[in-house]
Amino acid sequence: MPAEPDIFTEPEDIDLETLNHLGPLAALAGTWEGEGIDTHPVAEGTEDEPYRERIVFEPIDPQPNGPQLLYGLRYHQHVNKLDEPITFHDQVGYWLWEPATGALMQTIAIPRGQVALASGQAERDARQFSVEAVLGSETSGIVSAPFLSTNFTTTSYRITITANDDGTLTYEQDTVLQVRGRPEAFHHIDRSRLHRVAPPARNPAAGTG
Repeated sequence: MPAEPDIFTEPEDIDLETLNHLGPLAALAGTWEGEGIDTHPVAEGTEDEPYRERIVFEPIDPQPNGPQLLYGLRYHQHVNKLDEPITFHDQVGYWLWEPATGALMQTIAIPRGQVALASGQAERDARQFSVEAVLGSETSGIVSAPFLSTNFTTTSYRITITANDDGTLTYEQDTVLQVRGRPEAFHHIDRSRLHRVAPPARNPAAGTG
């Protein structure tokens, strides 16, 4: 019989400088501000809402799962409408990169009662990449609290991020909703362009020197 794979032994000599091992995520590191358009469902049908946002991507220490090694960024996205001080959208999570396989992951948590894990693949030097989650998947899925699950069922989520030659970041996000009482799926679209306003700090284990 073939030997069972070793799922416990961690890699040796892990490089603690996360910023050197982020692959396509390296372009995200730092603090960004920008404006976008949110297309969402309302009682009358559809509304396009301009917004401004700030996203902070902070390097985390390397994360071994036994022999698997992940590098990543912790992020916080805060969004406001242009004419209201109250938060329009708040989101936290991690972007993760596995150098050995090219796997990308985004964890998502929002304070409306929803979490998700989206995944994809990208080359180390990719300037554009996507991740996706689908309702019901055991490895790239979506979980919603009862109100959202019943009335605004998220069936899929996909985001594509582009690091542009002019130094900006752009993204397009498509969250597909089945709205209660409506026969057709609704594509909740967000598009934004961001400018870096601060560079990233080093991750904790790498120090500050």
